[in-house]
Amino acid sequence: MTANPQKPRILWLDAAKGAGIILVVLGHALGGLIDSILGSNFDLGRRAFFAVYTFHMPLFLMLSGMLVANRINANPAGFRRSLLTSIVWPYFLWSVIQFSIIYQLGSLVNQPVTNYEGTILSLPWHTVSQFWFLYALFLLHLLALVSLRSLGTAAFMLVCLALKPFALILPLPEVLHLAANQAPYYGIGVCLGQAGVAGVVVDRPRWVRGIALPIVAVGLISLALNSANGFDPALAVQTAKAAGIANLAWHLEVLPAALTGAFAVIGLASLAGHGLASMLGYLGQRTMPIFVLHIMAIAGSRIELIKFAHASNVWLVLAVTVVVGLISPLLADLVLRRLKLSRALGLG
Repeated sequence: MTANPQKPRILWLDAAKGAGIILVVLGHALGGLIDSILGSNFDLGRRAFFAVYTFHMPLFLMLSGMLVANRINANPAGFRRSLLTSIVWPYFLWSVIQFSIIYQLGSLVNQPVTNYEGTILSLPWHTVSQFWFLYALFLLHLLALVSLRSLGTAAFMLVCLALKPFALILPLPEVLHLAANQAPYYGIGVCLGQAGVAGVVVDRPRWVRGIALPIVAVGLISLALNSANGFDPALAVQTAKAAGIANLAWHLEVLPAALTGAFAVIGLASLAGHGLASMLGYLGQRTMPIFVLHIMAIAGSRIELIKFAHASNVWLVLAVTVVVGLISPLLADLVLRRLKLSRALGLG
């Protein structure tokens, strides 16, 4: 998820990644609170969680696909090797570390886990926590590696678009279902590329990026939220666990809201002033350490506040967990970089 630091930075891309990783941390902080003892009356949080989940993963899949065609055409062997070092290795390493910590915490976490050995041994085909994203991204990168040059970017995008409805029809294993469900956004990113996304969003007038796109995105996300309870009779935004709400937010009917929301984030990020753009860009260059470490930081701070400090203000807990979820991984990354351990630990 962290771009090669030796290559020229694309400022709006880094800023969009930075905004995206903030949304990832916010989404998981909201999800943890929804499933906690404070979540029973957290209706606004549930709505916010649905809204964030409609477009924050589509945003990352689109951004992840943008440079793929150029990378494969320029150096397919290097792209193939990068899958092992930047996705496969951190997937296994940090899945083991995080699941081990969750297992040891027992009843302190929202959803205690069992079957430690079985879960660890099943990581090659069964994901844990947020690491499904790395597995899904690996599968989509692999699909691009084996088919993109023969299909071309437009046909590849059509294949990715077709995977989402197939995921609703076919009884796929969970990780294949997740990859297929998110494939359209990756395919659109691959097809458009950096220049295409710039032409569609970044090079548009300021009023389009800063006003029109966000207004349309809010409208479509609101429409999706108002319709969400009809997507699945077994799930309702007002009562479902966080995982259930996420499933509602990833339904096929939400695709227009997801695309518009992702484009709106890119447009707003491209408008950021120097100070904000620098901050977002800094976060955008460190998405991998934030991604792999933020769940542990969020869960740890939430447990400390609710279980031990007996905090009852859900908004205070949300604010603290989001801040800790961002700052703690950045501090860890700073230490690991100084110790020259970041690459060895798969953090870029």
